[in-house]
Amino acid sequence: MPIWHFCETKMNKIEESILKTLCYRDLFDYPLTEEEIAEFLVEESAHYSEVERVLARLVAEGKIGRQNGLHFLPGREKIVALRRQRELISERKYARALKLGKILRNFPWIRAVFITGALAAGNAEKEADLDFLIVTRRNRVWLTRLLVYLLFSVLGWKRPRGVAEAPDQVCLNMFLAEDALAVPDEEQNLFTAHEVALARPLWAKEFLHQRFLGENPWVRNFLPNVEMPEVKIPALKPSNRYAAAIQGIVKPVFDIADWIFHQLQLLYMRGRRTREVVERNRILFHPIDLSREVIAAYRVKLYAQLHRNPTYDQEA
Repeated sequence: MPIWHFCETKMNKIEESILKTLCYRDLFDYPLTEEEIAEFLVEESAHYSEVERVLARLVAEGKIGRQNGLHFLPGREKIVALRRQRELISERKYARALKLGKILRNFPWIRAVFITGALAAGNAEKEADLDFLIVTRRNRVWLTRLLVYLLFSVLGWKRPRGVAEAPDQVCLNMFLAEDALAVPDEEQNLFTAHEVALARPLWAKEFLHQRFLGENPWVRNFLPNVEMPEVKIPALKPSNRYAAAIQGIVKPVFDIADWIFHQLQLLYMRGRRTREVVERNRILFHPIDLSREVIAAYRVKLYAQLHRNPTYDQEA
């Protein structure tokens, strides 16, 4: 293959990938800077300078729009102002999340607290709640959930069940043990790749943020330019021998207690369970498969954009 043809093919792939990236973020009304497009480029690895050149051509040809340094699909100029509004809302909500998240440092089994979803992306709406992902020690997710649930309920910080909108309330739907950080194969897709890459630690012990990313290298199958740790960082062991001795004595008691609360939850959900994940070291209370809805909408939007430009079909 002549070198000029190889370069042309590469540029066309980057162009298509840029459209994929903008299509996905358009679902959330979120235009992107050049740097953000390069970092979250969908399914194509490319140098920043290559992305910059292709972006300039796409803007000149009218295939995408650009305003105030932000890029978007044709006819979607209004989301530029919307992003600015949501960034201000997100700053306020993040300050509250940070304050509430720090309280959880007092729980001995909690190893990290992350913000996920729209707030982690800096794209929260005024009515949005605060999505917490809480990482615990092994065999402590159910005890931790119970204690955090009770504390936040008593103090009025937890999002009430069955309420459509709960501004600034905490959604306690995700708990993982520190040895269950990897997303299972069947849940790996473009949506969860963004969720992992964008997850923002409010605080983390023992390199938990790096460990979380390192346990999910598959993210780069969908977002090749996102920086991920190349090695897995093991959990640190207690250095104080007295603390280790005490832990060895009480650990079996708490292990049994956690197992009991897990069994009680399974019993309670019998006949009510939909797609919630209620495993020994993994809790995901999401009855609606948001990832499936988002991916379906993304494919429809992408199909429409690519068929505005027939050359992509020829390249494929």
